[in-house]
Amino acid sequence: MVIIQFIKENIICDILLVFALLSWGVTIGAIIVSKKSGHYVSGLPAVGGILVIIGFLTSSVKWLAVLGLLDPYLIYLIFVVIPGSIIAESKIKKWEPSEEYDGFPVADFTRYHKSYEEIHTPFEDSNGYMVNYINRYIIISKDGRYELLKVQFTDRIIERYEFDSIEECREKASPKAKWQKMTGEKEA
Repeated sequence: MVIIQFIKENIICDILLVFALLSWGVTIGAIIVSKKSGHYVSGLPAVGGILVIIGFLTSSVKWLAVLGLLDPYLIYLIFVVIPGSIIAESKIKKWEPSEEYDGFPVADFTRYHKSYEEIHTPFEDSNGYMVNYINRYIIISKDGRYELLKVQFTDRIIERYEFDSIEECREKASPKAKWQKMTGEKEA
């Protein structure tokens, strides 16, 4: 009787709990399909726990929102994924190249930026393409000339261009690039 009364009085909570159950079903189904097919299939991790928390916070029995923390994906998200992302981003932002990059002396570089530009690289076997975000530029000195390297945050070189001067390299880069000198001083 108490449960029926709770269901009648907390419609929003009921709807959110139904969606939470569905998201857990999708996540468990994705795990099963992944194991059977050998390919990764994404579920809806942590969505069920979040919906349970929101659902019970909208109900008359708010303390039951703690049940949402029983979702292992939510715990993993809170204690592993989010702190790991924060640490990784701080390391990326503090990055400075060594005196050499790709085997040549570094003449100039930019700090990390979320996306200086996008480069679309077509796939060889289909009509699709991959979007590469350029997160930093590095200018290296190579045999009396200079090369502008367009680099992802993983240090993967996407494109390289050869020029006669550092200024030409800077002109080819994005206008929002903030160049650093190898001494670590910012250029005005």
